[in-house]
Amino acid sequence: MKPKARGGVVAYLEYLLVAGLAKGLLRLPSSMAYSVGEGLAALLYRFDRKHRIIAHENLLRAFNGELSSPEITDLARSTFINLGRTVVETCRILKIDRENFQQLIRIEGYEHFQEAKRRGKGVMYITAHLGSWELLPLASALMGEPLTIVARPLDNPYLNRVINRLRSIWGTRVLAKKLVMPALVQTLSRGESVGILMDQNITWKEGVFVDFFGMPACTALAPALLALRTDASVVPVAIIRDGRDRHTILIEQEIPVIRTGRLRADIVANTASFTRAIEALVRREPAQWLWVHRRWKTQPRAESPVPCTLHPTPGT
Repeated sequence: MKPKARGGVVAYLEYLLVAGLAKGLLRLPSSMAYSVGEGLAALLYRFDRKHRIIAHENLLRAFNGELSSPEITDLARSTFINLGRTVVETCRILKIDRENFQQLIRIEGYEHFQEAKRRGKGVMYITAHLGSWELLPLASALMGEPLTIVARPLDNPYLNRVINRLRSIWGTRVLAKKLVMPALVQTLSRGESVGILMDQNITWKEGVFVDFFGMPACTALAPALLALRTDASVVPVAIIRDGRDRHTILIEQEIPVIRTGRLRADIVANTASFTRAIEALVRREPAQWLWVHRRWKTQPRAESPVPCTLHPTPGT
């Protein structure tokens, strides 16, 4: 069970601390702001033993036999540095507008979006916590295609309000995770675009087990259910970092939706297909993925290795 949102004095003090850091990063020159973010990330890697261990363990599982121990260590450290840069970019979102975003972000594969859009059934982007992921819906909105995105509310309600204001400043619509399926169906039925992060661990009630880096991972079933219900085009997309402060949005070819008439089997098959596309994006830039998250935390039960409970809640 997820912890409830934390209000009160402690949450407000936490908000003031984060808001102060964010304002400082916004006002600093770009190069200095990145240096601060990278420095804080390096300190976090050194002193946050819990998340450092999680990153190492996840990387060892995913790349067992493929990478050496020093390579694993380098990847884990790079993951923290990417997070530090991502925090900087999130705090500096107000610096990005229609005039300058193309100097920072380029698009690769835009023709795949155009082909999907022409079908008129709506476009469902499936994506991951890769690169500077908060810039992805921003760039889409600045290009004239604002997304409806699904996000789990932060535990701190003050910070949650701020991050959602930043996300929606150029027209992105942010929906809370709970009971969101009807709104997503309506959005796609209007031919609009939806963005769903589906690379995180999820509970038994909300997911099915499919392979991710060769291991069973409980994965949100809602994207597959949504695709089956709406006939929307499913397009993998991610944003990756090119050096320190430049980015490329990768728009992949549409994934055909599997339809056999057996709902349970179709949800599992499509979730597996979508997850393979997510894994391919992560493998392209493994140092930029969120390895500090316990992706394989939920494990199959011995009596039912591939559960499928049709609970229509997207994962984040």
